[in-house]
Amino acid sequence: MKKRAIEGRDRRPAMVGGVLILLAVVFSGVAIKSQFFGSSGEQAQGDGQKEEQVGAVTGEGRRNIYDRNFMELAVSFQRSSLYARPLELEAPEEVSREVAKILEVDEKNILSALKGERSFAWLGRDLSREKAVKIADLNLKGVYRINQVQRFYPGNQLGAHVIGFLKDEQGLAGVEFYYDSVLRGGGVYDPRLAAAGVSRKIAEGSDSASLILTIDIHLQNILEQKLKALVGSTRAKAGVAVLMVPDTGEILGLASLPDYDPNRFWEFSTEARRNRAVEDILDLGAMDRLFQTAAVMENKLAQQKSGVSGSEAAPEQESAAQRAAWNLVQDGRYISPEGVGFGQAVVGRDEFNAFADRIGLTVKGEVDLPEALFALKDVNVGPANKTVAIQMENPLESAKAMVPRAEKDSTPTATPLALLSAFCRLFNGGQVMTPHVLRAVWQDEQVWDVPVRQGIGEFVVRPEVNAGMRSEIKKAAGAGKGNFVIESLLQKNLAPQTAKEGGEKTGPGQPVMESILLGMAPLEHPEIALIVVLEGAQIDPLAKSPVRDLAEEMMPQARTALQNKVKPPTARELAVRETGYYKKMEMIQAKSTLPAALTQGPQGLVMPDVRGLSGRKAMQILQQYGVRLQIIGSGQVASQYPLAGTALRGVEQCVLHLKTMQ
Repeated sequence: MKKRAIEGRDRRPAMVGGVLILLAVVFSGVAIKSQFFGSSGEQAQGDGQKEEQVGAVTGEGRRNIYDRNFMELAVSFQRSSLYARPLELEAPEEVSREVAKILEVDEKNILSALKGERSFAWLGRDLSREKAVKIADLNLKGVYRINQVQRFYPGNQLGAHVIGFLKDEQGLAGVEFYYDSVLRGGGVYDPRLAAAGVSRKIAEGSDSASLILTIDIHLQNILEQKLKALVGSTRAKAGVAVLMVPDTGEILGLASLPDYDPNRFWEFSTEARRNRAVEDILDLGAMDRLFQTAAVMENKLAQQKSGVSGSEAAPEQESAAQRAAWNLVQDGRYISPEGVGFGQAVVGRDEFNAFADRIGLTVKGEVDLPEALFALKDVNVGPANKTVAIQMENPLESAKAMVPRAEKDSTPTATPLALLSAFCRLFNGGQVMTPHVLRAVWQDEQVWDVPVRQGIGEFVVRPEVNAGMRSEIKKAAGAGKGNFVIESLLQKNLAPQTAKEGGEKTGPGQPVMESILLGMAPLEHPEIALIVVLEGAQIDPLAKSPVRDLAEEMMPQARTALQNKVKPPTARELAVRETGYYKKMEMIQAKSTLPAALTQGPQGLVMPDVRGLSGRKAMQILQQYGVRLQIIGSGQVASQYPLAGTALRGVEQCVLHLKTMQ
């Protein structure tokens, strides 16, 4: 998305001799305004100020994100902070009395702050809209309000790797980053949105819009829960599961484990925030047999068209029921019964690589999620340091880039999403499809369906090859089967030996495997496709697959979900739902944060942890604690004094050391 232009405003008057002192005062005021109110400089006076609600279909600011059934995935709420300019107050005692009554704090503390020598004093930070409106309606001269937008993710970790998160109102991952300019209004360059016929205001960036994703949050929840259970039962290091419509590339569900909560993203490691579906590189192991069969068909067809005699096609498939649960096809490589008949004839490595490129097996950034285009890196991420740095590659080049090419005579590699997409192209009737998570743009009562993105690469299989592969897949599935599932195992090493209670070793542990499952249903006209990947799982190659149950349960549910036709909710319905989300957000905040009201004097407060925050945000938080601030450096807070958790009684000055993001 094209980013909204930042309008630089030079506040400096012309420098004229003899007015240096005046200019210093002006600069000081500008610096304070910039630090405390942000680059926009927005501030609201309480005189007659009314509540401004940011919602899905009304109001300004960052819009919401919904699933395919119009259920909220990310919502924005208006929050307010109040401050006073003591020199402008006509009756400090009255202001203290009225404000203290609404904020439910000690009137003496407020009066003490208002009678101090400060140019301003915070009355409350991050207040509920109800309290802010009550104070604004008092029309107290010298009392001002700052409106802020707060993002909330009702599902917590649900779909986090697709949705992404914000920091300082800027999208940093997932859809929040990729479509940031649409959500907040900043100009649109994506030709799909122009083709969708979005309003002129949205296209020009003067208005924002909500997004409707392809994700089904109900399916997403089931997929995540089943994947978590599977990862736990196999003691896997990580897991990925993706549900996709093979004809269109719509992603109905995408789970990546470990996961994180975007409401508290800074508390989770880089590994947890990493979207493994688009960032992990898989060794296909025995799964390449499926694509070798298609490559042989492709090569034979090309030779026939050029008049060259080609090699024979792969031998006829035998019934899957005649084979073992797992079949060793090479050292450390196993294939499920459905895959034994594939790959009996192969092409040369160069021919196979060319075929893999043509069907998108080796593509790197083929989805509208930024994780496919760049990597998120952070330094000492955790509660003590919330710094997040972005290392951006060239998006156009990255989108076309291939995953690292395998060495000669080794098996190919692919990301889980690219592997699933290439698998879909083997049987989707030769249709061009691109994986995507954006379904439509929504504003007021208008919904604009967004056409499937093209242009990165029209990866497709020849119709003749597609028909041949569908025939082979039916044979491999076996008689009476309504779906097709193929699995592979790649042995990495053995798990450590386990010990009994007496300390006696029980012998070698289970083999540590990389497990890949691909599935589609139904056989005649496939409507859904699935990939499940387990990394570092303990799976016994002599026992039944623990992954197959997940696939066979999820695919029918996904097909049913595709039949649902849901109309957009009314504004009244949205308002009721958002009220519930707002209450939920306040309940969570009440349990995890200090009160946002003004707190002065010996109140038994402790120093908050502001490391990792921007200097401006840290100053806004600490102003309400009644301490003087000394800022050293620029960027984000790297260290602080006093340390987090230190009692603030008797502390008059806080020192913040800032460093630039790395």
